[in-house]
Amino acid sequence: MPKQYLNRRNASETAPMRQTVSKEEVLRALQECEQELGHVPSLMELRTKKGIHERHIRKYFVNYTSALGECGMRREGPGYRISPEALFKDWAELARKLGKVPNINEYDMHSRYSHRPLVSRFGNWRQTQMGLLALAEENGWEVEWKDVVDVLRQHLEQTGGMEKTSKRVESGRSANGIFTDRPIYGPPVIAVPLAHGPVNEAGVVFLFGMLAAQLGFVVTRIQTEFPDCEAMWEVQPGVWQRVRIEFEYESRNFVRHMHNAEECDLIVCWIHNWERCPLQVVELRKALSHQHAALSQGLLLPQGSAEEG
Repeated sequence: MPKQYLNRRNASETAPMRQTVSKEEVLRALQECEQELGHVPSLMELRTKKGIHERHIRKYFVNYTSALGECGMRREGPGYRISPEALFKDWAELARKLGKVPNINEYDMHSRYSHRPLVSRFGNWRQTQMGLLALAEENGWEVEWKDVVDVLRQHLEQTGGMEKTSKRVESGRSANGIFTDRPIYGPPVIAVPLAHGPVNEAGVVFLFGMLAAQLGFVVTRIQTEFPDCEAMWEVQPGVWQRVRIEFEYESRNFVRHMHNAEECDLIVCWIHNWERCPLQVVELRKALSHQHAALSQGLLLPQGSAEEG
């Protein structure tokens, strides 16, 4: 094959260098490249696939490892994914070095990763501290890291964190059990288990439970590990098959959580916004709108109602 042709072919497969790139675009390119390749990309792969060069990395991050850490990735270990144990060890090593619980700025400056993987897992930096303590207690890591865990416990006790995790919040209640610090409402006009659309993944799981039978599913297993659910699905009238389901609030969160698409058959979400999704998607928002349209035309009866004869 002529060398000239080879050069032209390689050039066509390499993305052109992007001149102006924001930090968010660098992170998004990393996530897209990881999804396309099936592994965490090298800097050369990122440059070839997305046109992101080393100067873009240096502009926003200390080095490429730090950029990967912002996305919860690392180029070492099986699957290149950061395990809860690795995140805890990284945090604990820094706490031991500082002799105190690091704040978020200290963690970003001195740790191997950014705060994002921890905050995305636990919610915010305060909840991260409480979550790390829970991980240590549940997994027996406080034996090796006793000094760090003791410092963390003391820090949470001094700042009120332990009270938030161990003490029940008491609200004012009258003798008949009515809470006095919040408004009261009348009975629902329409009997529905969920009054409003989901705002998180937990709401998606609850809504799917409401609609599963109507959508042709019979759930056989719910679990905390990936994928979230196993169910039988009526793929054709009278024909059922086992499917593996992952719940997400937005379908593109599947990529952010770095799940393996080969180990899942279906995404159930509230909002479908992953344009190149390789999996089948059930968008509950759309399923509900179809049901409401059918109800308004008298084609369906609300759950629990009886047709008048």
